[in-house]
Amino acid sequence: MRLISFFILLSITITSSAQGLLDGYMKGKSNTDIALSGSFETGSQFFLEDGTTAISRSIASVNLFAAHGITNWLDGVASLPFVSNGGKESGLQDASFFLRAQLLETTIKSVKTRFMLGVGYQFPVTDYETESSFAIGQQGESKEIRGIIQFEKGSYFLMLKGGYSFRNNPNTNALPLVAKIGIAKEKFYADLFVDYLEADGGGNYLPLSERTSFQELGVSYLRIGGNLYRPFSDLIGGVAGVAYTLDGRNIGQTIRLSVGLVVKL
Repeated sequence: MRLISFFILLSITITSSAQGLLDGYMKGKSNTDIALSGSFETGSQFFLEDGTTAISRSIASVNLFAAHGITNWLDGVASLPFVSNGGKESGLQDASFFLRAQLLETTIKSVKTRFMLGVGYQFPVTDYETESSFAIGQQGESKEIRGIIQFEKGSYFLMLKGGYSFRNNPNTNALPLVAKIGIAKEKFYADLFVDYLEADGGGNYLPLSERTSFQELGVSYLRIGGNLYRPFSDLIGGVAGVAYTLDGRNIGQTIRLSVGLVVKL
């Protein structure tokens, strides 16, 4: 499955860049993938604690990813995004580093099941502005833990992922959950996903009487989307993805389009 084990990273979101870093496929010892993607996200509504308000958002990003198989059961994964919010604020945002270990692989009645554990760290790499409606992030450091279960039967798979984000004050801790179904073949890959993030409290953007520091905002969302991948050669492939935010708190009701290239070393 080396063909498709990396580009799933391109489903990363701007507001939770650690959320999409880990999929259910191990790299394999000494295998390395590098991916460069571009995304554009736009919308005219903003989710509040109750209802929405008319706030337009237009966010562009360029994301660099790398994944390396340290051993057959241990991978290292990293990402670094450059984000531009409406052309008003832009810069390098938050870097993420993860280690993913496969704890167990078993096959029962032709269904292969993998159990994996990931731990990671996310931190800002520049002193970008946070107290602005055009801020590109919350200047947050976080320690991440993820549990992953993947079921495979033939070319089809189901991945379930959950964990917790332990964020430094004044940022808000969060519960991330992802479910993904798809098909993985040598000549193409496709998936559909549901991506959920629930902030453990935190402030609100509106009403103004409840607003404090933007770093204290609790960001939650429910997002759906999908990805397609096609190899151009043994070394290079292309990916395209789409995601839509169905609901949330302190986040835009946006659609995001992404395209990218994956290079295998």
